Amino acid sequence: MPRHVDHAHRRAEIAAASWRVIREHGIHGTTTRAIAAEANTSLSVLAHFFGAKEDVLVASQTLIYERIVQRAFQYAGELQGVEGLRAALEAALPFDEERAFDAEVNVAFAAAALSDPVLGEARRRSHARIRTLLAGTIGEARAAGELREGLTDLEVCDEFIATVEGGALLALVDVEADADLPARLTGLVDSFVARIRRG
Repeated sequence: MPRHVDHAHRRAEIAAASWRVIREHGIHGTTTRAIAAEANTSLSVLAHFFGAKEDVLVASQTLIYERIVQRAFQYAGELQGVEGLRAALEAALPFDEERAFDAEVNVAFAAAALSDPVLGEARRRSHARIRTLLAGTIGEARAAGELREGLTDLEVCDEFIATVEGGALLALVDVEADADLPARLTGLVDSFVARIRRG
């Protein structure tokens, strides 16, 4: 009997392998051969699960973003409103090795999306997804009267996403201040909360 293959699991394994290659070589230095080797599989198997290189990259971008989003909202747990937003933001920022890995890969995809229309469209879909999820938590904050007067949902989303992306760049670029990074990231979270919370 043929061996059963869990397609979702195998795709996730190959995507994780692509993240490791991207982290080492960058988007432009990543090849399907390198991804296949990292995933301990063949090019034909890679093509079977994803298709061409561009398909692999689009799927990998979507999955890394989804991983960050899932962690953010799992971390928030039962917290609601502004405290839920705070917890989600903390979960998305590179406070530890796992989150730093995700942030580095995510930044690589963000840079590539500027010149690659297909990756750019995938990125826009990912942003739309997090905005949809944030809308629920923002709605809780608004219903509880926690948001600063005159602040729109769009502005809160923009603040959240800009803080995540900016915090990732801070961690990757400003390496001389690594020892102070957790405190600085906490400062970004506190500043975000202060900007959106009703005084």
